[in-house]
Amino acid sequence: QKMIYHRGPEIKALIGNIVPRLKKDFNADHVFLVTGSGTAGIEMGFACLTKPTDKALVLANGTFGDKLASMSKVYCSTQAEKLELGKGWSLERAKELIDKSGAQIFAMVYNETSTGVLNDARAICKYAKSKGMVTILDAVSAWAAAPLDIKEFGVDFTATGSQKAMGASPGMAIVALTDEAMKRAESITARSFYLDMKKYKKDMETSQTPYTPAVSVLFSIKAAMDYIDSNGGFDAHRKKHEKAAEKSREFVESIGYKVFAEPGFYSPAITGFILENADGIRKQLREKYQLVTARDFGELQGKFFRVCHIGNFDDAHLDYAFDAIRKVLGK
Repeated sequence: QKMIYHRGPEIKALIGNIVPRLKKDFNADHVFLVTGSGTAGIEMGFACLTKPTDKALVLANGTFGDKLASMSKVYCSTQAEKLELGKGWSLERAKELIDKSGAQIFAMVYNETSTGVLNDARAICKYAKSKGMVTILDAVSAWAAAPLDIKEFGVDFTATGSQKAMGASPGMAIVALTDEAMKRAESITARSFYLDMKKYKKDMETSQTPYTPAVSVLFSIKAAMDYIDSNGGFDAHRKKHEKAAEKSREFVESIGYKVFAEPGFYSPAITGFILENADGIRKQLREKYQLVTARDFGELQGKFFRVCHIGNFDDAHLDYAFDAIRKVLGK
């Protein structure tokens, strides 16, 4: 469709359609649309909710947890705690660290896509919040695939990316937060010009953004949400991810491999397993079957295979992928 003026009535109508629907699903008091990747959205939380004198506790169990800790270190003193790859963070594992940290800020990744692990963000963030900590949750690959009611979870601030489980085009971070978090941001000098939440709050009152938004991505977000609504809404969308994850785990076991993630912490968005010569397998799948599969990271690079079931997909897509993988592996 034709491009629209980013300060005209059409953009106000578009944002005015999108934001209330997002607020409802997150159970958020504020939702901001930030042109940039999901990382930009998460960084807004650190830039606006922390002080240089603050200490942060960051829980990590993979590449994106490590990335979150690195981001935190830019803004405040940071205690990063790691779990063995494939293991999931539970309250039992996190409780003592939270109790002893003395930190004002708590941060973690909900869905660790580098290993296919879904951490127990609900119990852990709720506990950290009860201890008076400001809770920042990286839900970039989790929201719309896993449940996330930020008030029920005890989450002050979270963000996702438009291209993840929603299935829209890349280029927009969706930020969700509570009134309490917004009040804290208003009492602190933001340490970013572009990511200053006070500016976004002011402009959102008239369904606007402080800087030129990626209008084409906003069209895509509305289209994705309309599509999700036409197929039963976000609850049905999440169930689709859960069923696909179960089907993917059964597939991995059927070809003789073990799902890498610890039982009880399975991701609804990605399923991974150890596979020697993973790069070679990915190359064959792309060349022979036009099937693009996710790369691996860090310690697992070159020997880890990830099956993605996130965003826009159906059973036929999974069946095609599984059949191609079987053929290339001779399984």
